[in-house]
Amino acid sequence: MAPRLLTSPQAAERLGLPVQALYKLRDADEGLAITQTGLQVGYQVEDIAAYERREMLALVEQVLATARPLPLIRAMAQLLRSPPPTDGLPAPASGPKPKPLPPSISAKLVPVPTAAVTVATAVTPPTPISGSSPNTSAWFLVRSKPRQESVALTNLARQGYESYLPMFAAEKLVRRKPTVVQEPMFARYLFVRLDTSGQGQSWSPIRSTVGVSELVCFGSRPARVDDALIATLREREIAQQGTPTTLFAHGDSVRITEGAFAGLEVIYQMNDAEGRAMVLLDLLSKPVAMTLDAASLRKVG
Repeated sequence: MAPRLLTSPQAAERLGLPVQALYKLRDADEGLAITQTGLQVGYQVEDIAAYERREMLALVEQVLATARPLPLIRAMAQLLRSPPPTDGLPAPASGPKPKPLPPSISAKLVPVPTAAVTVATAVTPPTPISGSSPNTSAWFLVRSKPRQESVALTNLARQGYESYLPMFAAEKLVRRKPTVVQEPMFARYLFVRLDTSGQGQSWSPIRSTVGVSELVCFGSRPARVDDALIATLREREIAQQGTPTTLFAHGDSVRITEGAFAGLEVIYQMNDAEGRAMVLLDLLSKPVAMTLDAASLRKVG
C-alpha cells in the first residue's frame, strides 16, 4: 500500500507549526523531504516520522550536555513514550504566529528547535506519568503581554491559579538617582501551576486572562516545568534580594557624558548618601576625587 501523502496544513498540524513556518523549514533544507505527484506537493508520513526522530535525537543530545540532565529527561518522559501518530490527524488549527523563547529560559527548559514553540488553540492537560508522583498538578510556562508580567500574575491569582513570577533586585536610574527596583527575572514569562488530572480547575480561562498573551507549548503540548527548577528559582530569588544588581561596581571604568568633563574616563568608587557617584579622575598622573550625578555616567565596554 502506498504511503499516505499529507497536505501542508496536515503536516504543519502534526509538527505543531503554522503552515508558513513549515514552508520556511522546508526551504531552509532542514532535512524535511517533500513528494510531488503531478501538481500535488505533499509529505509522506514516513518522511515526517524520520524528521521527528532526528529532531528528538538532537534534543536528547542537547539535554545530556547540560549540567543536570536527569530532571530534564524526566520532564520529557511523557513525550518520549508517545510514538508519532500515523493516522487520525486532526484538522489544521489556526493560531497566532509562534514566538521564540529567550535564551535565559530556553536554557532551563527542555531544549527544542525555535520553530517548534507555538501556542495551543485547544489545550488538553497531559496525562500524568504513572508512578512518578501522587501530585495531580504541575508548573507550566505562560507568556505575558509586553511589560504586563505583574498584571498577568495578579489576574491569574484572582481566578484562583497558583502563579509565580521570579523577580530580582536591580539598581536603576529613577529621576536621575540610583534606585533599587524589582524587575522580572525573565521578561514576559511567568509560571502557573495547573491541574493535570482533568478533574480540577479548567485551563480555558488562562488565554483570556488580562495581561496573558499565551500558554507556551512544545508542538501541541503545554511546556511543563520541573518542580526542581521552580524551587531553584525561588532560592536564587531570595538570595539575590540582599545583593541587588548595581549600575556600577567599585573600580569600574566609566565615562562622563555631561558637563565640563564630558568624554573623560574616570574610576567609579561608590555612591554617597544622596545617591551621587563618587569617582576618581586622573589629573596630571594624580587621582582626584570628585562627585557627579550618576545619570551623567556610562560604563565603558
